[in-house]
Amino acid sequence: MPAYMIALNRGVHDWKKLDEYWKAAGPSFEGLGAKRLAIYTPLTALEVMGPLEGVVEIEFPDLDTAKRWYESPAYQKAKQIRDGVADTELFIIDGGFVPAEERMPHLKRQS
Repeated sequence: MPAYMIALNRGVHDWKKLDEYWKAAGPSFEGLGAKRLAIYTPLTALEVMGPLEGVVEIEFPDLDTAKRWYESPAYQKAKQIRDGVADTELFIIDGGFVPAEERMPHLKRQS
């Protein structure tokens, strides 16, 4: 099942360094079957918590491949360039559908 990497850019502190990051990060996806679904395309913020400057969405063949990309030396090197340069939230999600009654069981146990 496909997995998706989503990155939310909440703010930029150094545009020159961010450009260096983009140049370094791009090649880290090669050879993994990654599909670039949305890379800083125009967005309409409907329900957000704080500023949102841009979004990236990449599809991977599966969750293991997405994790392998993130942990790769190529991406980790690029990530070092980005650290402190932009306020970024990055996460990987598995594709699919979870029925409502099965969603977030770790939180349901707390209530």
